[in-house]
Amino acid sequence: MTPAEMDAVLDRHFAAEAAHDLEGVLATLTPDAEHDVAGQGVLVGHEAIAERYRVLFAQGDEEKYEPVRRYHGDDFVVDEVLATQLIANDDFGPQARGKTVTYRLLHVCEFRDGLMTRENVWLDLAGIMAQVSS
Repeated sequence: MTPAEMDAVLDRHFAAEAAHDLEGVLATLTPDAEHDVAGQGVLVGHEAIAERYRVLFAQGDEEKYEPVRRYHGDDFVVDEVLATQLIANDDFGPQARGKTVTYRLLHVCEFRDGLMTRENVWLDLAGIMAQVSS
């Protein structure tokens, strides 16, 4: 895939996430895709990945993303953004609920047959915790 083709798939994926469009998210992934959120484990296949997104979407978090940089390889993209999020649950402790935090978010995505076959997500947990602790 060309960088432009990978970018188009990734941009559709992120747009579907922002719209809480589960079918749109899954449409960007191969049936055997891996979804790996650092610290939360690797899920394989649409059914398992869909459950993770259902939980994520139910949280109703408001997020905004500011692109920082994107690197391309033959079959992968590394995408870095600054994410700003309203924390609507107690995942980061009860003191975090209702706070807005800004943190670095990194996606490493692999592609095959015009779709993402692996999405690896890394978030700056230390940066989040520093903001919700103050």
